[in-house]
Amino acid sequence: MNNGEGNSPPDGVKRRVGYFHNSEVGNCYYVQGHPMKPHRIRMAHTLLAYYGLLQHMQISDLAKFHADANISFLRNMTHET
Repeated sequence: MNNGEGNSPPDGVKRRVGYFHNSEVGNCYYVQGHPMKPHRIRMAHTLLAYYGLLQHMQISDLAKFHADANISFLRNMTHET
């Protein structure tokens, strides 16, 4: 039932949600039965883009919260590391 408040939660408190996406995740193979489903991640991201929701997301500056060495490590990570 819509109470006229849009998509607000029942308590009326607007919450922030974190969304992390790496286009390389779809290139990984997980053993059969593993809960990680790369194709679902790709589909979810495609739907976010299709409905224009990505343009409403804010990009946070990781450098505010993480050391340069950590950010460099994450940028250079591969499936083997």
